[in-house]
Amino acid sequence: MMDRTPFLEMLASGEMVGLDPRSAGKKLLQVLGHPESPLRAIRAFCVECSGGNAAKARKCTAVTCPLWPMRMGKNPFHAKAASHE
Repeated sequence: MMDRTPFLEMLASGEMVGLDPRSAGKKLLQVLGHPESPLRAIRAFCVECSGGNAAKARKCTAVTCPLWPMRMGKNPFHAKAASHE
């Protein structure tokens, strides 16, 4: 199991919270394995939500999930995909 303490900070209240990703730096985020693209992050989340199975993410029926339209790693509201109205 990974030691998470380098990625946490203590508030004045004594509560431990995750570092603000805006101040964490690109290298640290890469060490943690976070994708640079928001769409890739959404895709990774959807695959994880589907038990690590990309085929199940494709077949997802949670149509009210806010991430559902982008689960394939594309934004259907932009470019070519929007022309299918």
